[in-house]
Amino acid sequence: MATLIRDILEESVKKFADIKAVKWLQKKEILEKSYSEVMEEVVAVRKGLLAEGFQGKHISLIGVSSVEWIESYLGVITGGTVAVPLDAALPAEDLIDLINRSDSEALFISPKGKAFLDGGLAACPKIKKVWLLQEEKAEASDERISSLGELKAAGKKSGADADRPKPEDLATIIFTSGTTGKSKGVMLTQDNLASNVLSVAYEKEPGCVMLSVLPIHHAYCLVMDWLKGFSLGATVCINDSLLHMVRNMGIFKPSVILMVPMMIETIYK
Repeated sequence: MATLIRDILEESVKKFADIKAVKWLQKKEILEKSYSEVMEEVVAVRKGLLAEGFQGKHISLIGVSSVEWIESYLGVITGGTVAVPLDAALPAEDLIDLINRSDSEALFISPKGKAFLDGGLAACPKIKKVWLLQEEKAEASDERISSLGELKAAGKKSGADADRPKPEDLATIIFTSGTTGKSKGVMLTQDNLASNVLSVAYEKEPGCVMLSVLPIHHAYCLVMDWLKGFSLGATVCINDSLLHMVRNMGIFKPSVILMVPMMIETIYK
């Protein structure tokens, strides 16, 4: 049994190379990437992080569901680096606290979060690099700020790939909601993630369509929509907003939507 997410993804790209891995809306156009295309970008991120000296470091991710977010997350955890997904809706002071408490030394952030960088970056002294989750070159006066596209380009130029992590290596730190006290960072290893994916008795045919509606920084969404979905060869469609969920169900026509009870109760009412 695979004990690394990297093993699971490499097996998936062998079996499902030409199947669409992800679909999303850009304005009114449906865009898509196959498993082979997604994995090419994941490897580029991983190699880029190695080339820039961040292998083994802790890296925060702030943003809503996007193909750039998931490529970055997978590039981090498949190379022995630690991903720290954070809720993009948190106030700046909370994000600063979590970035600092997680010992993050770099940050992936949605272009919509650029306002946070103006004051927030100075309050995070350990942060050495920021990549905007966009393909275009970053226009910024701070030399620490670059883009995901530039990181990928560096990775594609580099021949060296990151070493495979060990099953017991830390893969991700996911913070609790903090509803009953200060948020706590839950430390999950490579084996924790891989075991969760492989132990779920849930099967669908390759190419089945899933609509991802939960926040991507949540463990349930990450493991069940993305990691489990990719292990099955599913096509994961990104729901751009809960307000658009019914519309997007009509556009993508999913056979699977994973929700939490509160969401189902809200829809029922």
